[in-house]
Amino acid sequence: MAVYLIFWDGVGYGKVDPETNPFFAARLPALSTLCGDNLFSLRHTRVSTPLATVSSVNATLGVAGLPQSGTGQTALFAGVNAAKIVGRHFGPYPYSTLVPIIKEKNIFKRLRHIGARVRFANGFPDRYIDYLSAHPSKMPVVALAFASVNGGLHTHDDIRSGSAISADIIGSRWKELGHAGIEAVQPESAGHTFHELGSKCDFILFEYFITDKAGHAQNMTAAVEALERADRFIDGLLTRFDFARDTLVLISDHGNIEDLSVKTHTRNPVPLIVAGKRKDELTRAVRTLTGLTPAVTAIIASDLAR
Repeated sequence: MAVYLIFWDGVGYGKVDPETNPFFAARLPALSTLCGDNLFSLRHTRVSTPLATVSSVNATLGVAGLPQSGTGQTALFAGVNAAKIVGRHFGPYPYSTLVPIIKEKNIFKRLRHIGARVRFANGFPDRYIDYLSAHPSKMPVVALAFASVNGGLHTHDDIRSGSAISADIIGSRWKELGHAGIEAVQPESAGHTFHELGSKCDFILFEYFITDKAGHAQNMTAAVEALERADRFIDGLLTRFDFARDTLVLISDHGNIEDLSVKTHTRNPVPLIVAGKRKDELTRAVRTLTGLTPAVTAIIASDLAR
């Protein structure tokens, strides 16, 4: 069994309103395949189909104010209520006192400890890796977590060889970033790569930040494009996905793109979408952001023990 986790930043439940919620202005056939005709919204917070379940996850962590990526992602990928530890929501990067917690308790380390094979699918350009080396406090949570167990991040060479995926899925800007040898790909092709990489692991994670970026821009055209690109990526994965053997998880850290009437994050719940073998177990186990890491660790541990 493999667990494929897609983390799309800034995706919450919104109103059924194509004027403000791009989920209802975009064409999303892959999500429709999973979720059926009633796409998740504040009107339909729970969806169940033969292929997948969608359930509501509280992203506020019991703390006042707007959820932020630093504390939200620490909760997701280290399993601790980072906002309560810090005393507020904080982001986009992890608060300094959270860094040792992330390094010690992150999902990659927990899974490695039980003998699981893990992978962070994203690859990064040299200039970004150099920037992180010079500004370690600016390292995002997932990158920090993986680098702490892998010794570093995947690079442009990994993108070129097909062993990593561009953070924007299609790799449209690699020539601008100084890597002329990397050609752009179709989102479905990147989805195929994600499946291939995951077939060699017990757990693989892909992080997609474009959704949060589009939400902050309050740009419907960009938001629709970001969602449709993600949907085509999911479609590429699903064409090769084994629903009887593997598990697909989509989750976010906070709301944003679902309400383009505001520039900020929202306090809306985020959808947990789970398809495949262990969908019922994960749906029951994950009620808040802190539940994801222990739940995924538990199901992989149970499979490895068989």
